[in-house]
Amino acid sequence: MIAYNMSYLYGIELILSIVGIPLIAFAVSTLIPGIQRKIQARIQQRKGPSILSPGFWALFKFLAKKNKEPHSIMPKLYKFMPVVSFVVIWCLLASTTIPNMGVLSNVIVLAGLLKIEELVYIVMGSLSSSVMGIRMPFIDDCKGAKSLSAVKMTLEQLGAVRAFKLISVGSFPFYVAVMIPFIQQKSIYLDSISGQNILFTVGGLLGAIAYFVGFMIMIKDYPFSIMHTKADVIEGPTMEYSGTYRAIYLSVKELLMITLGSLFATLYLGIYPDVNNPITIIMNFAVAFVFPILGAVISAFTPVLTFRQVYPISLYTTIIAFVGVILALMGI
Repeated sequence: MIAYNMSYLYGIELILSIVGIPLIAFAVSTLIPGIQRKIQARIQQRKGPSILSPGFWALFKFLAKKNKEPHSIMPKLYKFMPVVSFVVIWCLLASTTIPNMGVLSNVIVLAGLLKIEELVYIVMGSLSSSVMGIRMPFIDDCKGAKSLSAVKMTLEQLGAVRAFKLISVGSFPFYVAVMIPFIQQKSIYLDSISGQNILFTVGGLLGAIAYFVGFMIMIKDYPFSIMHTKADVIEGPTMEYSGTYRAIYLSVKELLMITLGSLFATLYLGIYPDVNNPITIIMNFAVAFVFPILGAVISAFTPVLTFRQVYPISLYTTIIAFVGVILALMGI
């Protein structure tokens, strides 16, 4: 009887960890866009929108709008991609709430889930081909134009190419920074770093710098929004999402921001959201909110960077991260 009650309580705890904590994160993540817009507006000496408008109410606004059929070779798969991203990010956050899950809670799983989320944008751009995205059906023969053999791409495809570049080069420092806490503890499992604060070690500080730059690249916001910059590719791979699918896409971005911030609190401060200790959930999400706030400040002052600027930033930040790795191996 006692064993039955213990297993029942463990089942309840498991459900609350896997469903309840990510649900709370999703709810509070709807506040992030409004807070960011308000900060940016104040910096630029504007009043800005209400905090609930850009995130919380925008979600219901798009849910109420009509879904438009995309111009895609596989429309059902294209519309399903935001759902894939949302589920992957949900699983990522859920895996950090129970660090003793063994093979389901380790650095390989974390990195793999994040890579899936990044790859989704390449699939989106490859499948979509809107009327706005299709270029004129003739060759531009103006001075300096490309040759007749140049490959034509839609705006969505060009956005997918840029997403691939960000995945292969831009986000590299982020993944190195994710590994530093595990290297410090000489383990690949999350339970080995729970309760371990490495932020105030030299290696941890360097890793935190690389993590934050990687965070900005991972969320693909200013100044790293070249994948969907309004100046040329408009919305890139996500251009054709409308109605419910646009709402899911916006939810993905909001949930990703708080999840990556939460992951930092887990890895670098040892504060994972524990359902048995509600104060850790508050502390974890409080740390998570710091990243979007700092990102909003940077975004308010910076234009969109081209890859000519992104590559050196990624290179130098990766060097910083690798120095952090060496110091972590030395226990410094």
